[in-house]
Amino acid sequence: MSVTFGIYIGCSSCCIAVNKDGRFEVVANTSGDRVTPAVVAYHDAEVVTGPAAKQGIIRHAANTIQHVLRVAGTNEDEGLNMSSITCKPSWESGQPRYSVAKGEKSINVSADDVLLNIFVLLKEIASSHTSEPELPLVISIPAWSSEGTIASVKAAAKMASFTVLSVVTQPVAAVLAYGLLDDNKSNMQVVVLHGGGTTVVGSLVEVAGGMLTLRESISSSTVAGDTLTELLVKHFAKEFYTKYKGDPLENRRSKRKLYNAAENSKHVLSTMGTAQVYVESLWEGVDFSTTLSRARFDGLVSATLSDFLIPAKEAVQRSGYTLDQIHKVILTGGSAKIPRLQQLVRDAFPAAEFLCSLPPDEVLSAGASVEAAMLLGRTSQSPVLSSMVPALAVTVNCMILNTDSNECVFSRGTPTHSRHSINLPLPSSTSSECSVIIYEGERCSQNPEEECILVKVDLTSLMPESKLLKLDFHLKSDGSLHVNLSEPVAKINRMFIIEGGRS
Repeated sequence: MSVTFGIYIGCSSCCIAVNKDGRFEVVANTSGDRVTPAVVAYHDAEVVTGPAAKQGIIRHAANTIQHVLRVAGTNEDEGLNMSSITCKPSWESGQPRYSVAKGEKSINVSADDVLLNIFVLLKEIASSHTSEPELPLVISIPAWSSEGTIASVKAAAKMASFTVLSVVTQPVAAVLAYGLLDDNKSNMQVVVLHGGGTTVVGSLVEVAGGMLTLRESISSSTVAGDTLTELLVKHFAKEFYTKYKGDPLENRRSKRKLYNAAENSKHVLSTMGTAQVYVESLWEGVDFSTTLSRARFDGLVSATLSDFLIPAKEAVQRSGYTLDQIHKVILTGGSAKIPRLQQLVRDAFPAAEFLCSLPPDEVLSAGASVEAAMLLGRTSQSPVLSSMVPALAVTVNCMILNTDSNECVFSRGTPTHSRHSINLPLPSSTSSECSVIIYEGERCSQNPEEECILVKVDLTSLMPESKLLKLDFHLKSDGSLHVNLSEPVAKINRMFIIEGGRS
């Protein structure tokens, strides 16, 4: 019997699927859950990974590591929201490390070591489903992952005794899970919306002739699953204060208890109409008990859920399509199980077929297992050899100095061979010159750091009638960025190339 595996690893959780004779099945961990928390806790005598580590986070908060994928393979703090993280990383010599207590001593643990512990747990799950010594694997990773993150993930999987065949991104795995490449005669545009714990990702995938092209992928950390949990925490804290005149948010331990309860109720309401909430000794020995209905939950998070759709809509727009031209929509990630979000997606893409027959938090591991089976020739379909296309590791922006003209050109994760055009308003007619700056940065900035600036172009001889500056960008397959800058009134037309390597 031929056995291959697919793993999705994200910031908050991971999941493993086994593919036997062309059929995939998402398998459970020792706790019976098919989705495993990507959490590692360092205790005095042992290292605990997965569900047990998450359950013990209240007692061992300072030694429990979460969201390791966000820092693995990075050489500096990239602005991760650490409000819910109890054990925070630091960077030493460009390497992310965590300081944890081991008995009376404090030891440093690298992000790569934390990843290794997660893959060791997944390897134990995989080994229980095959008698073969080799564990062929394809890994699905977030679309925003940098080359350093991918390298760290592959290295950890290999050290855990997996045979890594390939790495695919979220949108590619989603398309594979639903078998959209099986029809080699149809052309379609597919939106993949991933609602994770820390990030929402919207992607536009073109499927034509049994092949796929990732046209655009946009990530946002402004809203995510953790944002919804925080809203529930505030709601429960307000209710507790109304009843008992005490604030559980003043104490870190109490806040963590409330956070766990809020997270659990969020998952319950994905399938049930009401959630019973009970927290023992929440504040000064006082227990907290309440009931939350799905209707009340929808009311609390409705405005925030609308923001989940922004990356997907922007990906469609940047790819040159309208929402009515989308043929299929796939939801992935734990937050995508929320019924209200699913309805918002249906309403936003009225002409599209809504694909949600697979549990959204299991889709990506299933798709990865399909790719693994293809690579080993265990199916009749050809493997997606081009599923990992080169992409930008850092967002590229463009601005006109000393004005409000400042726009994102290509977001992180944008595949190479992409094009984009922008029109920037020029300064007032009293000025005959200006400076255009193209720079790297996750957010638009009026004062980008010197090392982030890719190029600065000084323009002179602008006319009083000059209103707009048009810039055409072409991200080539070799990583170079070709820029054409034009202003018709002053007859300005300049072309320059930013060599690949930094982005």
